[in-house]
Amino acid sequence: MTDGLDFEGAPERARRLVYLSVAVVLVALAIAGVIIFKREHSSDDALHKAQVLQSRLLAAGFDSPDPQVIADSLGEDGGLVCSDPSSPLIKARYAASISNGAAGPGSRPVIADTDVFTATSLAIETYCPDKLAAYLETTGHLEKGDTLKPDTAK
Repeated sequence: MTDGLDFEGAPERARRLVYLSVAVVLVALAIAGVIIFKREHSSDDALHKAQVLQSRLLAAGFDSPDPQVIADSLGEDGGLVCSDPSSPLIKARYAASISNGAAGPGSRPVIADTDVFTATSLAIETYCPDKLAAYLETTGHLEKGDTLKPDTAK
């Protein structure tokens, strides 16, 4: 029983046309994939913004990674830091990150360290200053304090 398609009896010219068409489509998809996959974090703009952020972090008294590490993480647009700092998902993430780590009924809020919010504010100010006010409004009600232990390993 046949389904009406007889590729074995197709003329060689028709088969070559199909093969050529498939090859052209695959090459076009590969080229499009390479263009779309362009890495933004390796650009000069990303490195410049990373250097600015690093200098701001150091001026504020924080340790800072190498600018290339920052550029690889945040790219040109700030990445996740600038996605939408006032969205409900981000609010929930902040609330979850300042808990004691227990699950279920054992979960308790804790006092967040001011340094975490200050460093994040510096990143938002560097990469997406238009979203800084929304971030400060979102995190302004959280209880903050000096809760990190000093680094004595230096």
